[in-house]
Amino acid sequence: MAKIVRYELRGAIAFGYLEGDRIKPAEGSLQDLRPGSGRLVRSKEVRFLSPTVPSKIIAIGPNFRAYFSADRPPPSQPMLWTKPATCRNDPEGVIELPPGHTVNHESELAVVIGKTAREVDIAEASSYILGYTCMNDVTAGDFATPGAFVGSHYFVDGKIFDGFAPLGPCIETDLDVGNLRLECRVNGEVRQSHSTADFLFTPQFVLSMISRVMTLQPGDVISMGSPPGVAPMAHGDVVEIEIEKIGILRNYARNKAR
Repeated sequence: MAKIVRYELRGAIAFGYLEGDRIKPAEGSLQDLRPGSGRLVRSKEVRFLSPTVPSKIIAIGPNFRAYFSADRPPPSQPMLWTKPATCRNDPEGVIELPPGHTVNHESELAVVIGKTAREVDIAEASSYILGYTCMNDVTAGDFATPGAFVGSHYFVDGKIFDGFAPLGPCIETDLDVGNLRLECRVNGEVRQSHSTADFLFTPQFVLSMISRVMTLQPGDVISMGSPPGVAPMAHGDVVEIEIEKIGILRNYARNKAR
């Protein structure tokens, strides 16, 4: 497996390959990355950044069978929300909670696009996937009251605040996502714990579907939906999204200054 990271070291930003507690520098852009000639860097020397800088982030949902039953069958395809590039946030970054809004965590597996994708067949979709990372699809709105989120303006604009898409800590480029444990912890308490085996739609299906609506560019992100357990965050919370074989994405919720 190859874990791609993006990091800052003494003011310079670079890509690299994470190998244990060391980083092997890389050269080139994300879509044509190759090993560089620089020295190995210790992880504790750097500040990890979001491993990709997407032009856009597409969040989908619902995508877990757990939300449905015989009386409530699943949809034939997921809904799409577009999060602008300004939503991007780094590992260990601050999630600003805007005043007057309920803001929720959503732990999600995120697909990172490796090359320009337009009208892609499902059978070819895997070749357009660079790898996978963790994402917190931070969303404002009321999820506790049945029907409240869907019936409110948050259904349209609850996902697009600045910093509402923490990504990281790495891109895992060689990964079978058919049965991965996905967990969200807030201050150490488990809020969400589920498996990607419960997905309704595969990354390949979703990539193909989206590519027939809009062109996906290298580095763009598709966030694959959140399992049950979505809940509000509060000032001072430490929020961790952990996905098996990828790692832990940690962020800090703070009230935004008025």
